[in-house]
Amino acid sequence: MKKHTTIIILTSVVLLAVICIIGNVITVADKASELSPWLGYAFYVILLSLTAVFLVWPTMKIIFTPELEPSGELMDEEDRKEAERMVRKSAQNVFILTSVSQNGALDIFTCLSMNISLIRRLVDLRGKRPSLGQVFRLYVAVASSSVLIASADEALDDLNLGELLGMSGVNVAGTVFKSAANGMINAFVTLRVGMTALKYLEEGSLYFNENKQLIRKEIRRKAVKSLPAVVGGGVKNGILGLKNLF
Repeated sequence: MKKHTTIIILTSVVLLAVICIIGNVITVADKASELSPWLGYAFYVILLSLTAVFLVWPTMKIIFTPELEPSGELMDEEDRKEAERMVRKSAQNVFILTSVSQNGALDIFTCLSMNISLIRRLVDLRGKRPSLGQVFRLYVAVASSSVLIASADEALDDLNLGELLGMSGVNVAGTVFKSAANGMINAFVTLRVGMTALKYLEEGSLYFNENKQLIRKEIRRKAVKSLPAVVGGGVKNGILGLKNLF
């Protein structure tokens, strides 16, 4: 009964995420079509191409990688350090890109593609993939994050610090705050996805299934602890990038 309930919940989350993504895609396509019908067609062609390159191809590579033994296998220390660096770097890139973009649809595609790319690179480093069930759970986490991102974008767009504080001169500060908050939410999602994938690739399916709650709590704690350094590094890199332009 519990298993069936879990499947229903996961399926509902995926369907909700798909609806959310399709809605954002249609909105952008409609805006493009208003400028020119050909621009609308071009948008769909580009979108399909990007989907094939950044979503479908990495997924196929993951699926056709040999599966890790259910009992797991400890990673080499150097590989573990490199994997952890990959997770932090991906979260940092997500923070920078989604803080700057100011576009909900672009944020969703950025997070989808970068999270799936991170999973694929971790699998390549390990030379093995998690079980198909665990891969599915990772994709559910990535897809459900799209709902979170869209909801966060709408909530932050509706937030007006000037009205909230009774001050008209905080619009710029409000924009910066909303951008940073959006980037932090997306970076946190990437940290959790990456850390979960890494745990799958080391512990194996048997240990994870027996200790789900404990491991998830540990991953949340580590993601929260890592977030300030990720954000700090993202801000520093953004400032250095701006300096290099001048």
